[in-house]
Amino acid sequence: MNLLLRIVSGAVLLAVIGLALWAGTAAVAVLIGAVVLVGCYELSGLLTRTGLHPPGWILYPLSLWLAIRLALPAAYQDTQWPLLAALTAGLLAAVATRTSFTRWAAAVGGGVYLGFGLSFFLALYLWPSSLAHFGLRLVGVVLLSVVAGDTAALFAGSAFGRHAFFSSISPHKTVEGAVAGALATMLVVVLAGPPLIGIGVAAAAGLGVLIAVAAQGGDLAESALKRQAGEKDSSKLIPGHGGLLDRVDSLVLVAPVAYCYLRLIAF
Repeated sequence: MNLLLRIVSGAVLLAVIGLALWAGTAAVAVLIGAVVLVGCYELSGLLTRTGLHPPGWILYPLSLWLAIRLALPAAYQDTQWPLLAALTAGLLAAVATRTSFTRWAAAVGGGVYLGFGLSFFLALYLWPSSLAHFGLRLVGVVLLSVVAGDTAALFAGSAFGRHAFFSSISPHKTVEGAVAGALATMLVVVLAGPPLIGIGVAAAAGLGVLIAVAAQGGDLAESALKRQAGEKDSSKLIPGHGGLLDRVDSLVLVAPVAYCYLRLIAF
């Protein structure tokens, strides 16, 4: 692993995300849409290697609409529109083109996985608040906690890792790395959450726990898919990191979990 290349690539990605968050809703929607489309390409390749072959004419538009729907006019923001289109028009077209039900289901599932999951970063960014740049702060806390967790897991696992963590899915992950990553994630949320977004310490601790679990769960889910596909990375797009899906896999479940938690505690 080329550590310097990995650090430089990661820094560039963080800079692009930071600029989009500062630029506003349109830039955030464009960034999320671009990430989802690239992710669809990589996901389609992995699913194809498992024999599912999801039709792109369902996967790409469904994922994109689900991902950026909150930036569209109010009448089109409800998830029922893209899902109804995938169910009716998509399924009828699949029958007409003799596309198998499993291929159709793989495309719809992939759209929900990527598009619906990552769309909640836009929901967090648009969270109503009287605080200046609140959406930027909220998304920033969530992203930084995940980055801190990934970084701590990498270094702690390399230095102290002795016990395998889901070795049948990802042979390089260790219990020590997973624990260090979870602690780093929770620490960032507890320390940064109260001053930046006004959440209480106890609520921040709960959010940190959920983010830590969701981030590692999302990473393991994509690792399981790559293992089924017989691939180490989703692609070679990002030097030192692999594919874009390899970088956002831990975020796909984090955004909806964070959003639902904050709604449940009436934040």
